[in-house]
Amino acid sequence: MFALFNLRASSKVAPLRRLHTATAPRFNIAFDIDGVLIKGKQVIPQTRRALELLQENKIPYVFLTNGGGMPESEKAEQLTKKLGLYVNPEHLIVSHSPMKSLVPKYKDANVLVVGGEGSACKHAAHVYGFKNVVTPEEIHSVHPSICPISICETRAVPWTEGLENVNKPVDAVMVFHDSNDWGRDLQICLDALVSKGGKLGTIKRSDELHSTKQTVPIYFSNPDIVWANEFPVNRFGQGTFRVCLEKIYENLTGQPLDYITYGKPMKTTYEYAESLLDKIDPLPEGPDGQPTKRTVYAVGDNPYADIAGANGYGWNSVLVRTGVFKPKGDENHHVHPATIVVDHVGDAVNWIIARENMKK
Repeated sequence: MFALFNLRASSKVAPLRRLHTATAPRFNIAFDIDGVLIKGKQVIPQTRRALELLQENKIPYVFLTNGGGMPESEKAEQLTKKLGLYVNPEHLIVSHSPMKSLVPKYKDANVLVVGGEGSACKHAAHVYGFKNVVTPEEIHSVHPSICPISICETRAVPWTEGLENVNKPVDAVMVFHDSNDWGRDLQICLDALVSKGGKLGTIKRSDELHSTKQTVPIYFSNPDIVWANEFPVNRFGQGTFRVCLEKIYENLTGQPLDYITYGKPMKTTYEYAESLLDKIDPLPEGPDGQPTKRTVYAVGDNPYADIAGANGYGWNSVLVRTGVFKPKGDENHHVHPATIVVDHVGDAVNWIIARENMKK
């Protein structure tokens, strides 16, 4: 069985190889980005050749990341410059991509969008179709006392517009990306959750706080507790921000926070990815007239996100050692074991192609 593949053998194989078949490949690959293709600001050395090999073999692949913070088109442009290879924005899924499904419900609502740098996430929300968006930065600029321990950000261009939604009641909170100011954003999110009708600066009576549900719904784009960059120890992610907010809310109200999360390993994100693959690489019909089963390899570095999600959705999982997962030796992850563990993305692609060749 391939799950019993020698975990260190992949580092000793020959250079990346072509797929030995004259027919079109009938499998796909979904790559995580941070910790798999890129580490912090540096591209992992094996990345470019691995992607070039897939392009040469016409093997369809997508990028499936819990990162984000900007529209897919801008993220694809950013990746194209970093990788030196064209990244099609239609083949890129960021953590908040599946949140497009919320547009019909909140198209005209006043949405508090949290996370990211400057107005990038607000721009992404507008691109998706949310008409009325407000950010913690905007709220803080109008009401500095809402979080006195934070300093209002200095802007190159003073506020002259875009503040029309600051004093409107908040209808929903959507955390699109990691917060750049946890104190401010935790405070403002909590204010919305315990307010009267979403009006910031108001709060329910004590008995109401302990007997009624939170005022507005809240959505998180990913559950990652940690992620990896150049620092030798993993860094806090959006999931840790959520845990903090949960504990604060429960301590204040005595009730658990009700929330919905997207991103890996959530099923909704894999369903979204599957629908994208259906467009990129439609499957032929089988003898019974039904589409054949899709074979997907998910390459990731985070066992609790990439591997747990892939395993749960029925994909093959390939765990690399270049990111969050830092084993002492050859071991697989103890909670979410992958189909195979390899050193880096080059070994991952090599193993996938070798496995598919053996099927021929």
